[in-house]
Parts: sequence; C-alpha cells; structure tokens
Amino acid sequence: MQYVAIATGVTTILVVVVLVLRAVTTSGRTPPVSADRFRALAEEQRRMADQARTASEHVNLRLADLSARVDELRRQVDRILADVE
Repeated sequence: MQYVAIATGVTTILVVVVLVLRAVTTSGRTPPVSADRFRALAEEQRRMADQARTASEHVNLRLADLSARVDELRRQVDRILADVE
C-alpha cells in the first residue's frame, strides 16, 4: 500500500515536470504558419524592404541636390564678397 502511494507520487511529479518542460519549450517558439501565409509574409517583407530602399535612394538624391544648391550659393556669396572688396 505504501509503495503504491510512493509510485503514484513519483508518477505525478514526473507528469508535472514533463508538462512544465513542454510548456517552457513551446513558449519560445513562433506559432506554425501555413505555406500560403508564409509566402504572403515573405512577399510583404520584400515589398517593405523595396520601399525602404526606394525611400533611402530618394533621400540620398535629395541630399545630393541640396548639397549642389548649397555649393552654388557658396560660390555666389564668394563672388558677391569678392565684388564688395
């Protein structure tokens, strides 16, 4: 009788430990997604990356344009200062 109680207690402890370990290992995983959903997410990521790249290129072109304008204004200011002297 005493051995049955010990065996039941040990079994209960093992079941609890297994359930806790399973909960811990599955909590860090991402939920499974279907192949179609994965493709849709991958396409959305590609589209957003393209938009980011396009925005970055646009900013670079705008900065180059502004830099050229600032250089032209510097040359004009230098000419005006030279004329004033």
